[in-house]
Amino acid sequence: MTLPKKEEKGYLEIQDSKKGFVIAAKKEDADALAALFLQYGISCERNQTEGKNEVTFQFPESMERAR
Repeated sequence: MTLPKKEEKGYLEIQDSKKGFVIAAKKEDADALAALFLQYGISCERNQTEGKNEVTFQFPESMERAR
C-alpha cells in the first residue's frame, strides 16, 4: 500500500496504550495495512472497533515505533 504524498501522516493515527501502542485506520484500509505489516515481518493484533468504521492494530511494547 502506498499513501498519497500529501499529508501522509494524516491517514493513520498512533495512540499510546498500556500494552505498547495502537495504530487506528479506516476499515477500508485495514486489509492493505495488515498485508504490509505481514510483508515486513511486523507482528500486531488486529481489532475491529464496534460501532465505528475503524480498525486498530495493537503493537507490543517491544516494537520500535520508527519501524
